[in-house]
Amino acid sequence: MRETAQRVGVGRILGIGLVLIVLFVGALQLWGGSDIAGAQGEEAEIVPADQLVEQAEAMMELETTELIVEGVGSRRVNYDGATARFTVSVLRSSPGQAVSEGNQTINAIAEQVEKQCTTDEPADADHTADPTCISPSGLQTVGVGMHEEFDWTDSGRVSQGFRYENHLSISIRGTGFAGGLVDLVIAGGGENVRFDSLQFTVSRRAEIERLALLDAIDDARSTAASIAKHLNHDLVRLVRVSRSTSFASPIYEFEQARAEPAADAAFTPTPVFGGSEVVTSQVQLVYELRPRV
Repeated sequence: MRETAQRVGVGRILGIGLVLIVLFVGALQLWGGSDIAGAQGEEAEIVPADQLVEQAEAMMELETTELIVEGVGSRRVNYDGATARFTVSVLRSSPGQAVSEGNQTINAIAEQVEKQCTTDEPADADHTADPTCISPSGLQTVGVGMHEEFDWTDSGRVSQGFRYENHLSISIRGTGFAGGLVDLVIAGGGENVRFDSLQFTVSRRAEIERLALLDAIDDARSTAASIAKHLNHDLVRLVRVSRSTSFASPIYEFEQARAEPAADAAFTPTPVFGGSEVVTSQVQLVYELRPRV
């Protein structure tokens, strides 16, 4: 946490105004007080002008001070999902050949997803068995592109063919099947698939961020109250509030990842380990302080 304090110049201007007001009130006492005393036959109590000035100067000294405090709150949350992103990439001599072979690869991956994944957890699910693939939305197309590739030779620029790329993603519930998801995509796509990344996700992100933010506010308020008490000041009002939240998910990269067919005895499943993450929120509060009278 961090805190700073600074004087506010407006207080001195207000103090000067108070001096003028007090002097004006004193003049009224001199004029009005004598009239009232004469009517009632009593002597009016007149406050000396120098005493009024002293009181005004004392009030002028009670300038407000600006206090800036920062609070931090953290909450730990377990990952409850994962998203795989991959690209089907095919280079062939003609656009038609590239698109045709690329789409065949996508269909092969889609068949693997349909075979191994469900849209929801079955009612009779065996929770003692190996994790299953639960993907409510299935395969999602992120983008599709086509471009011609060239190489430079002694004879000049030579066309290498046409590259067809189809970027896709698939999200699953839970993290137990994350490694199996990598193997599913690579086995289904073969040499035409490039696995781009696997990212763990949290479905309750907004709720966890909100709780961390409330913890940060409580931390800042507690700090402000402690500082004010130690300085023998009172918290007058809250002037400003600003916040920032950090939430970083680790990404596992698989550059040019390739796998042998699942039937190959040498095939080793991809080990992926889920875990948890700390959500940290920060907030800055600005208060006005005034010395206790």
